Amino acid sequence: MRRAANTLSVNANLSKQAAWVLCLACASACVSARGTLGTPRDVSDLVTLEADAIVVRETISFPLGKADIDPRSLDLLDAVAAIMKSTGSIAKLTIEGHTDPTGDPDFNRPLSEARALAVKQYLEGKGVDPARLDAKGFGSDQPIASNDTEEGRAKNRRVEFKVSR
Repeated sequence: MRRAANTLSVNANLSKQAAWVLCLACASACVSARGTLGTPRDVSDLVTLEADAIVVRETISFPLGKADIDPRSLDLLDAVAAIMKSTGSIAKLTIEGHTDPTGDPDFNRPLSEARALAVKQYLEGKGVDPARLDAKGFGSDQPIASNDTEEGRAKNRRVEFKVSR
């Protein structure tokens, strides 16, 4: 009987440790996505409405070769959604996905389209009218910087938000 009690005690301690590790992992993810635990960061200086675009001054991130939005970019997209919901004069927002030329163009163009579509679907989920959103992928066809350096290629991997009034 004593052995059974010790086993139960060890299992209970392992469960507590597992729960603690899970709690720390969740807190870490929340901190990296939002800046501080439970507190969204202020992105008002990073996301602004201009005459012909919603300008996001930080990269909307995705894992390499995927169209899953990185959780660290969600607050930026939340700000884009807030602008769309509060600005009725925007008739259409075109979400443009762009890549650098690294890799196969036959992979990059569909990837850029999938990323633009993922952003569109996220904004729809935040209450933006789907009729006011369009998603397009351009692959590496419209660079804004030289592709000769990693810094330039990083600038070319982007999502842009074009406004039509």
